[in-house]
Amino acid sequence: MERLEMTVEEFTSPSVVTIGTDENLDKALELMQENGIRHLPVIQKDKVVGIISERDILTHIGKDWGKMLRIEDIMNDSVLSVYQHDNLGEVAFQLSSQKKGSAIVLDNDGNLYGIFTTTDALNALVEILFPMANSKSDYKSDS
Repeated sequence: MERLEMTVEEFTSPSVVTIGTDENLDKALELMQENGIRHLPVIQKDKVVGIISERDILTHIGKDWGKMLRIEDIMNDSVLSVYQHDNLGEVAFQLSSQKKGSAIVLDNDGNLYGIFTTTDALNALVEILFPMANSKSDYKSDS
């Protein structure tokens, strides 16, 4: 079977909502709900230092210490980072094999470019297998 030469950039959500390490869980959940997303890169001094998912937050909501916890207390600092020109299939394989819900996509200078989620990977698969079913103009990620 022939290997497709598509880059992850083609399916990356470029407008990324981020959160700082010192913010609280309520702020993270608010940002996710306002933007219809499930992953937030965690930024400190303009660098990605972690990621927090909706699932991470929901496991702490309602607990007595939920208001006192900061993002840095529960963020995952084991972040899968890829570059915007990396092969789409290789990035999808990394997400799957590492059981990650998202990858931080960096530009050539190592700065945050966007986020690539498992939903983005599924959208790519649909577009590849059923090109008429989903045009890129209708494409919307739920990062």
